[in-house]
Amino acid sequence: MNAKLLRLLALPAALLVCGCGGARKSALNPAYEVEKVEAEGSAPVVDGADAARKAALGDALRNALALVVGVYVSQESMVSQAVLIDETITSQTEGYIEKYETLKEWRDGDFFKVRVLAHVRKEDLTLKLRDLEPEPVKLGNPVICFAVAETVDGARTEASAAATELKSVFAGAGFLTGEGENCDITIKGSADSAFNTREGLGGFVSYRATLSLSADKAGGGALAAVQDAAGGIDLNDSAAARAAVINAVKKAGPDLKDRLLKALKEKSVVRLSLSGVKDMNHLSDYMKSLKNIPAIRGSWLRNYSGSSAHIDVGLRKGGAQELSALLQKNQKFPLKIVRSGAYDIEGALP
Repeated sequence: MNAKLLRLLALPAALLVCGCGGARKSALNPAYEVEKVEAEGSAPVVDGADAARKAALGDALRNALALVVGVYVSQESMVSQAVLIDETITSQTEGYIEKYETLKEWRDGDFFKVRVLAHVRKEDLTLKLRDLEPEPVKLGNPVICFAVAETVDGARTEASAAATELKSVFAGAGFLTGEGENCDITIKGSADSAFNTREGLGGFVSYRATLSLSADKAGGGALAAVQDAAGGIDLNDSAAARAAVINAVKKAGPDLKDRLLKALKEKSVVRLSLSGVKDMNHLSDYMKSLKNIPAIRGSWLRNYSGSSAHIDVGLRKGGAQELSALLQKNQKFPLKIVRSGAYDIEGALP
């Protein structure tokens, strides 16, 4: 484990007096938010107190920035991307710290220490952190579930070889996988294996599997689909059938994953559920205001009843998280966000 990784992971212990004071409006641009945090830094006194004071200040600012980074980045990402985060973010405090004030400075033996209160620009930092995240995270971090029906020689089986292998493919690419109803995207389809031959296989059995899969977004609509086939050989029928299914998924799974990522990038649509709609004129004015947001490529009314409406919002870039921030900053209709998911937002109109 290198020194940079150790320094990042040791930050909670190094920040003896620190705290996220919560988001506050930027003094330079009220449309944006900053996080106010306290942190300490230290440096050995080698070339005099002035040089040590400057070095300790730089260390305190890096620690303040790293504290905010730790709030917005998972521990897993912190470990896997520690060097990249250190080189591209925490070493460049000038780009993310709006201002700071020195709360205390003192000499402690052979070290000079500084405590600061830093104002970290939240938007700038979170945008940079998203650039470092895996593609699924950038696209809203959808939860993928699997519902693949399997048959062997025409008979339905409770085996889940296809779903298990698909889960491995998607989890390996950085997707969240789940089960039940809390799914943003479901991989549906069938995996059918059938006996092929025993001839000339020295006691082994050969099966062939055909696979048909689609990635469907919650609420309807296929995002990507694939079909493929492969053979499998093993000592008995059930093992050969399973091997054939697994081989088919190994061929088709990565292709489906790539097609899904491409579709999510090209067809980023967020379902916006609105409450507080006064009448059709009110709704029409709100939808017109959406056209003035550059990141939105289009919006479509799905249904309107009483004081509620459902709108599909197509984005040129980003996902529900970015859209939530934009909708809250809409000057004419600042939306109150009630809930924000990976691909849906619930909000109340003013």
